Amino acid sequence: MDKQHSRFEAMLADYLEGALPLSDRLEFERHLQECPRCRQTVKDLQALQSKARQVINRALPPDAKLRLYQKLNAERAARGEPLLRIPQELLALVKAKAAASAKAAQEVARAGASTAKTATEAGKRSAQEAAKGAAESARHMEKAARALASGALAAAQEGLETSAKVLSSLAEGAEALKEIPDAPIKGTLTAPPKMAAKGAQAGAQMAGGAAKAASKAAQAGLKAMAEGTKGALKGVQGGLRAAAEAAKGATETARAGKKMLDAATQGALKVARARPEDAEEQDDQRDAEDKP
Repeated sequence: MDKQHSRFEAMLADYLEGALPLSDRLEFERHLQECPRCRQTVKDLQALQSKARQVINRALPPDAKLRLYQKLNAERAARGEPLLRIPQELLALVKAKAAASAKAAQEVARAGASTAKTATEAGKRSAQEAAKGAAESARHMEKAARALASGALAAAQEGLETSAKVLSSLAEGAEALKEIPDAPIKGTLTAPPKMAAKGAQAGAQMAGGAAKAASKAAQAGLKAMAEGTKGALKGVQGGLRAAAEAAKGATETARAGKKMLDAATQGALKVARARPEDAEEQDDQRDAEDKP
């Protein structure tokens, strides 16, 4: 009797785990009907097993439970023992959570791509506005440089023309001296006034030419200053537009980032709320889609 009882005790663990073959399970259950001690032992162990499963269910996520079953089965297979039966509900729950996790990852990836696109477009707009302002500023600065060069050239030309007039007047004054040898008295009387008049004329021409050259240089300077001011203003305006686009882009990027965060949060909630029935519904939906 003790040997027979020991054999049933050895079968106890496999019975509780549902790993006994059908014939052994039926034999074990017949023994339970005849043995009050084994019935109580099974009852106590089943209660303990139920509490242990409750603790495991609260402590471990479904995928960790599945890995634990797989590890235990690998160890039992190595020892040649019957494998534990993995609850179908657990398999379905792991499958549903994996599907929800994959879907959540896709949604987060789409939201992330949208955020990156928004940031890129905002940066592009800001750079375009800055480049536009810089180009407009450069055009006005180029006009300012051309105005200065033109003024300098005009002043130089005016100086050359004045120099030619002054030299001509002085030469005419020098012609009066040639009259002295032919008519000493007359030449002596008329030469000085003529030379003085031509000298005065040369002085007036020099003063007038200098004034004209200064006027042209001043006009060129004013024009260059105006163009330079316009160029500086365009540069500032371009910078302001670029800053406005950057601020707008930052707002759009923050909004897109919030959407990505919301997608991640919603995905996490969907994974947490996944049910075993969801896996069956997804399988049914795929089967319906595959039908011609």
